[in-house]
Amino acid sequence: MSVSLLIAIFGGLLLGALAATDSGFADERWTETVQAHGDLQLYGWVAVFISILTFEFIVRLNGRAAPLPLAGRVAVVVSLALGAILRAVGQVWNGRAEAAWPAGAALIVLGSLVFAVLVFSVRPANPVRKDPQSLWFRAAALWLIVAAIAGLAGAIRGTGGVMALSESAFVVELTVRGFIMNSVLAVAVRAFPGHLEVPAIERQRHGLLFVLVNVSLVLWMAGSGAFGLADTGWLRQLGDMGLGATLLLATWWLGVPALFQHRIPLRPYYRAMIPLAWVGLVAYAVALGAAAIFPGWGERDLFAVGAIRHIFMLGFMAPLMIAMSDIVLSRFGTGEIRGERWIPVGFALVVVSWPLRVVLPLFTSESSTLSHAVFGGAAIFAAAGLALVAWVCAKNALAIRGRVLASRSGVV
Repeated sequence: MSVSLLIAIFGGLLLGALAATDSGFADERWTETVQAHGDLQLYGWVAVFISILTFEFIVRLNGRAAPLPLAGRVAVVVSLALGAILRAVGQVWNGRAEAAWPAGAALIVLGSLVFAVLVFSVRPANPVRKDPQSLWFRAAALWLIVAAIAGLAGAIRGTGGVMALSESAFVVELTVRGFIMNSVLAVAVRAFPGHLEVPAIERQRHGLLFVLVNVSLVLWMAGSGAFGLADTGWLRQLGDMGLGATLLLATWWLGVPALFQHRIPLRPYYRAMIPLAWVGLVAYAVALGAAAIFPGWGERDLFAVGAIRHIFMLGFMAPLMIAMSDIVLSRFGTGEIRGERWIPVGFALVVVSWPLRVVLPLFTSESSTLSHAVFGGAAIFAAAGLALVAWVCAKNALAIRGRVLASRSGVV
C-alpha cells in the first residue's frame, strides 16, 4: 500500500502536474506525459492497491480462512507496479527507451492473469443464485485482463510513445469502469452493512446492480471506435448515462444517503471518511450523465473528459482508498494503527485537492497563469495527503514485520 502511494506521488502526480501546467518536458511531449500519468495512476497505484485489498477481502468475505499463496500475490503487485513504471518510461522517453513501453504492458498482462487465477481459486461460500457477491471480484479480474491486453496491443500499434486516443480511452475506461468499479462494489455490498451499520442490500437489487454496471460498460465499449469497433457516439452516451444512473441507484440502495441524516460519528475515522468519499462518486455520476445528455458540453474537449475522470480518481477513489486503509491497517495488521490520527489529515488534503483539479477544465479549456496556479495547488494538496497515508502504511508495515519476527523467535 505504501509503495503504491509513493508511485502515485512521485510518478503519476508529478507527471500530471507537469501536463496540467505545461511545464518541463510536458511542454513538448504533452500527450506522452498525459498517457504515462494515466499508466502510473491506474496500474502502479490503484491496481496495486486494490489487488492487495482484494487478496484480503476475497478470503474473508467468502468465509475462507486460508490466505492466498504469497508467491502469487507478490507476482501480481510487482508485475503491475513495475509494468506501469516501464510503460511510463517508454512513453515519456520514447526516443531512448521506447522498448520499455510494450515490455511494461506485457508485465501488466502477466500480473492481470495471475490476479485472475488467484481470484477464481477462491470458491464462493454460497451459490451465485443465493449470493451474487463473488461475481464482482471475478468480473473485475476479467476486465483487468481485457484492459491489459488492449494496453499491450495499443503499445505495439502506437508510435512515438503515443497510443491512439480512442485506444487510450478504451484502456482507461475498461480499467475504471470494469476493474475498479467491480472491485469497489464487491467490497461495498458486504462491508458497508458491517462497518457502517446500514441494511444489507437485497439479493435481487444486488444482482441487478451487477448487470447494469457491466452492461453499461459493454455499451460504451461497443461504440468506442477503438481497435476496429464502431465509432458510435450514441452508444457511448447510452453507456455513460447507464453507468451514471446505476451509480446513483447503488448509492441509494447501499444506504449511503441515510448516513447523512444523522450526525456522522468521527470515530472510528472510516465512519466519517467513507460517506464523504462517496460524495465524489455521486459527483462523478452526475457529471458523466450530464456530459452524455449534453454532449456539446461534456465531450467538448480532452480537458473536460479528463476532468470527469479525475472526479472519479481524485474525488472518489483516492479518498475511498484512504478510508479503507483505516479499516485494513487495523483488522489485517497488529490490531492497532500506528500514526492513525494522520489518516484523516491526509484524507482532508485529498478532498480539498479534487475540486481544484476538476472545476476549471469542466467549463473552459483555456490555459492561463491562474489555471496553472490552481492545478499546482491541487497537486501539492494531493501529494501531501497521499504522502501522509504512505507514511502511516509504512510505519504499520514495519510494526507488522516486527511482530512477525518476534513471534518466530518466541518473544511475546
